[in-house]
Amino acid sequence: RHNSRLTTLRTSKRDMSATAAIHTGRITLGAPARVAQTRRHAKPARHSRIVARAADERAKLPKEYTFHSPGSVQETDDAVVFAHQTPEEAGKWKDSSVFHVGDGSSDPVRLGVVIGEFHNRLMDRMLEDARVSAAAMGGTIDQVVWVPGTYEAPLVVERMLEDDALDAVCVVGYIEKGSTLHGQEMGATCSLIFKQLELEYGKPVGMGIIGPGATAEQAEGRVAYAGNAIRASIRMARYMAKK
Repeated sequence: RHNSRLTTLRTSKRDMSATAAIHTGRITLGAPARVAQTRRHAKPARHSRIVARAADERAKLPKEYTFHSPGSVQETDDAVVFAHQTPEEAGKWKDSSVFHVGDGSSDPVRLGVVIGEFHNRLMDRMLEDARVSAAAMGGTIDQVVWVPGTYEAPLVVERMLEDDALDAVCVVGYIEKGSTLHGQEMGATCSLIFKQLELEYGKPVGMGIIGPGATAEQAEGRVAYAGNAIRASIRMARYMAKK
């Protein structure tokens, strides 16, 4: 009975502070959850965790997947079409300028890559994915700088952005799931800095970082994050160069 009460109190405290409801693996903003009064009322919280975990299992990405640059000149999958690109809907936008960043340009783009040294085998694969992706889009990786970890990346990113020989920078890394909130703090801090630098220098900063909170299994299925970041950076760099 004593243990049951402890379980109820812990569940109640957690439910009182909840500001989001987890549903099928997605976070939906909502009102604070009702306080659990009995052991019977505490069960749905456990059920929600089970459902969320099951949804996460179903949502796992395959080890390789095709990245789509919808509407761009680099798109190879003709099946990816937006409504405004169809004959039926195009007329609605005849008096508007509608385009996807990077369209109409095949200018070469010079990139710098900042990559973490942790999990070197995974990082080697991600760097190769970045290199191949850049070449396929008409870009080149002119500089690669390895750093001890994500916390050391911002300073190198800033130096690369100062280099007029580079059009964009990509950060590649993996923030693994740990026993504390260290990884989440790292991800939140550095992501904000990267985007602030992007706005300050007016150059794209691609985010090819797996995590935070990713398991080793999840990381294996997300190697293509590096190529995704490269492709997005190239498209954005071409947009920024547009007069």
